[in-house]
Amino acid sequence: MIKTKLVLLGLLAVLLPSLFGCASSGPATQYYSLFPAPLNADYARSDKSTSFGVGPVVLPEYLENSALVSLDSSHQLKLSGYRAWAGDLKSAISRVISTNLASLWQIDGVWSFPWDTRARPDYQIRIVLDKFDGERGGTVSLLARWQIIDQKQHKAIFVSSATLSRQTEDDSVEAYVAALNALLTQLSVRIAEESSI
Repeated sequence: MIKTKLVLLGLLAVLLPSLFGCASSGPATQYYSLFPAPLNADYARSDKSTSFGVGPVVLPEYLENSALVSLDSSHQLKLSGYRAWAGDLKSAISRVISTNLASLWQIDGVWSFPWDTRARPDYQIRIVLDKFDGERGGTVSLLARWQIIDQKQHKAIFVSSATLSRQTEDDSVEAYVAALNALLTQLSVRIAEESSI
């Protein structure tokens, strides 16, 4: 009886490491994010004391996913299992646009959502992205609607929209993310030039 247990324990000691060695966890996950662009102060504001809050950003439900989402030629969704956003996509979009606007307007008072409720910005820029995707190796598109809300009057004082598109350089995930990032830069410039508050 004791001899049988010792044999079984010996077999387990030999087999377990080989079982764990054969088990593959697959490729390591690669993480991506969006980043502000180096922009000139083409739309510098004379009133440096005005503050803006960017957000919240609303996305289509299928983009509320940590995995990178793209489309194929038949417009089916493709989720990249081992390629994911490094954080919340809505927060990244808000951060990128607010930083871009601060550079374009040359003011410090541009904050991404959420901000401290004790120091609310003078104006809030709410953004709805109805589309923010495309084909890897093809065209990516952004369809945005935004409104600027006067926080003191509690009403929208400006509403606009933009449809933007860009060709990816190749079919890599890196080129796809770079194209999405470039669309956010274009949207930031559009918001900056149209907002003459």
